[in-house]
Amino acid sequence: MHIRLIIGIATSITFAFLVFHLLFGKNSIPEQRRIAREIKLYQMQIDSLGKVIEERDELIQKLKTDSLYKEEILRTRYGMSRENEKVFQLVK
Repeated sequence: MHIRLIIGIATSITFAFLVFHLLFGKNSIPEQRRIAREIKLYQMQIDSLGKVIEERDELIQKLKTDSLYKEEILRTRYGMSRENEKVFQLVK
């Protein structure tokens, strides 16, 4: 009879310890959920930055190969013109 009582108490203590560890320990369920949310957020940032890198790579490739695109950039952003060309800039 005493052995059953001791085994019951030991089982209860072990069960209580496991529940406490699952709810409040270092690797608890809430901590695992928080980490999973962080991983999801970081993965979204990685995907977003991957798209930015792809866009920049395309831009670099265009600048290396497309002379009309380079000319457009030079004219619009930097106000450059061809030799003997008059440029009029309209200001609102």
